[in-house]
Amino acid sequence: MSRTKLQDIPTKENTITEPKQVVVKPMFAKPNTLACIFGISYSSVNRILKEWEKDSKGIDDLYYSLSSTMTVISIPRFEEYMKKRHKKWM
Repeated sequence: MSRTKLQDIPTKENTITEPKQVVVKPMFAKPNTLACIFGISYSSVNRILKEWEKDSKGIDDLYYSLSSTMTVISIPRFEEYMKKRHKKWM
């Protein structure tokens, strides 16, 4: 097995020592959480999901139904879908 020489020596500044030092960007959210993120109601999220089922506007896999009681929605795709439906009601 070959050995690789470290490019940078581990220091306090470049080493993660606490869980709070790790920042993770969420990819999926439950409908209730998504409503809080976007500042809309839970019923609006459900209405938008039903609208997406009728016309996806080119956005694939907006959400996954993992079980009868668990649905997770892709946050970036939901935002993209919201941009595509912006002012289409006019």
